[in-house]
Amino acid sequence: MPVIIQIRADEKESGFYNIDIAQDDGQTMTLNIHEDVLVHDELRKGLSLSDGQLNRLRREAEGIRAYHAGLRYLSYRMRSVHEMKEYLGKKEFSPGQIAFALQQLRDEKLLDDQAFAESFIRTRIQLSTKGPQMIYRELLQAGVDQEIAAESDTLFPEDDQLDHARKYLTKQLASVKNKKSSVEAKQVLSRLLMQRGYSRKISDQVIGELESFLEENEKSALAYQGEKAMQKFKKFNGSEFTQKVKAYLYRKGFPADAIMSFIEERTTGNL
Repeated sequence: MPVIIQIRADEKESGFYNIDIAQDDGQTMTLNIHEDVLVHDELRKGLSLSDGQLNRLRREAEGIRAYHAGLRYLSYRMRSVHEMKEYLGKKEFSPGQIAFALQQLRDEKLLDDQAFAESFIRTRIQLSTKGPQMIYRELLQAGVDQEIAAESDTLFPEDDQLDHARKYLTKQLASVKNKKSSVEAKQVLSRLLMQRGYSRKISDQVIGELESFLEENEKSALAYQGEKAMQKFKKFNGSEFTQKVKAYLYRKGFPADAIMSFIEERTTGNL
């Protein structure tokens, strides 16, 4: 039977040991074993090993470095299986080593895509204003299965979605303030919310709550865009000037009656 003939601390890496094993054919093999395995298997000089024990030690020797690299990677935050596999691959571990490490981490419940997704969703809800669809996309990017990632919607209560959407939208109002008609402002804000991961239903409800702001904002926006239009077309005269200014403002989403009132006010006595 194979026998352990020497155990030496690895001088290059703390916590690892080189185990010299005399085989039945007279050859000596050396396995690099982590101290956890050394203690768990009660390895010592003179210990005889069965073929099953030797094969298991070989597998552990191959994978234990990848396993401990995985543990270090997990010390910062939870990881998806896909993230872990990519990380270990970048560290140039072999497919066999990676498979061993992934299985060990799964067995110890340290790698669990369901738990990872739930924690990821809770963190995003607590620390960001991202909507469920953006969280869903981020989970897919992390390699989480679609069915698990889809829980981002069910784990994100609608009332919380509305609160988060309102907070996000408050910070985005500067992009339309004094510049956009109500029509354009709604389009811009709706697009921002959709890009942030909110549904059309949530978007419509939150934007609907801004009706008073949008009405007041449209007045100052019309003055701003109207002055721009008048400068743009100042080389034209009479009805041609009026038509070009009207067309410009109409394309910006301003109501026809408001446009006419603005033009009449600015051009009285000049046409």
